[in-house]
Amino acid sequence: MRKSIFILLLIFAFNLQAQDIHFSQFTISKIGLNPALVGSQQGDYKTRFQKRTQWKSVANPFSTIAIGFEAKSLMKKTAAGFEFFNDKAGDAHFTTSKFNAAISRTFTIDKQKHISAGLLLGFAQRKVDFSALIFEQVEQLQNPSFSFFDIGIGGNYTRILNDNFFLLGFSAYNINRPQQSLIEEDVRLEEKYNSYLLSSYRINNRLVLNPCLLYSRQGKSAELLFSSGINYMLNNNTSFISQLFYRWDDAIIPAFGISYNSITAIVSYDINHSDLTAASNYKGGFEFSLTYGWNKKKQIEKTKYCPKYL
Repeated sequence: MRKSIFILLLIFAFNLQAQDIHFSQFTISKIGLNPALVGSQQGDYKTRFQKRTQWKSVANPFSTIAIGFEAKSLMKKTAAGFEFFNDKAGDAHFTTSKFNAAISRTFTIDKQKHISAGLLLGFAQRKVDFSALIFEQVEQLQNPSFSFFDIGIGGNYTRILNDNFFLLGFSAYNINRPQQSLIEEDVRLEEKYNSYLLSSYRINNRLVLNPCLLYSRQGKSAELLFSSGINYMLNNNTSFISQLFYRWDDAIIPAFGISYNSITAIVSYDINHSDLTAASNYKGGFEFSLTYGWNKKKQIEKTKYCPKYL
């Protein structure tokens, strides 16, 4: 009887966690949003670091760390990138470690319109450790650690008009539905679908408005996220970033950051207002992102200078 109850609880807990990792600052992780967006940054190369800690007031904090790299032009109109993330949840240290590699190809309609398509291949490992938990009797898991491959695809449409632009896209992850069971059960990872609208409008020489919308669905879970950001140019090298995210029926997420030359740092915090507030006390997740972009070094041609007397 105890073993049956334990297995049922384990399945329930695992199903809560068997969702893809996501961040509130969803526009930072282009690979996680849509592989077709890989290489869409301004510079030739971009690196990123993201860290998220959540539910500290409810249970042992869930912690997620991600690092990534993107190259804009490996070949003509072809970009590539990769990311690695590690997610750890709960007292049993339910851990997901994953490496994703993505490639995208851009097709030009005209100077103002572009379409891109992307492909993602991922390899992940999930494991659980019960050494920190206490049971009346030892229960054996048939599969406390397992690995799986993952496939994702996406498409994106970009429209540029003067200093303004908007991006409209759709992506699908886990389309191969890999096995996820810790026991001898057929439990598959649900497909995840992202639909989004990203935009940027220049108000004046100093002010840029960035409204965004994301709808994500995986199995029975759905997420609707609105975002409105303002970039205020302090000078040619520095801008102040202010953003406000709203996750429907879950959290209000203020974010602040600064961009200096090619480095951007943003801090956000989820203020929970869902039915979980009795336990969370309106506390959600702290998130930090750091990105750095740079261009290729261009070869400087040797210049022959005329003598001063000529």
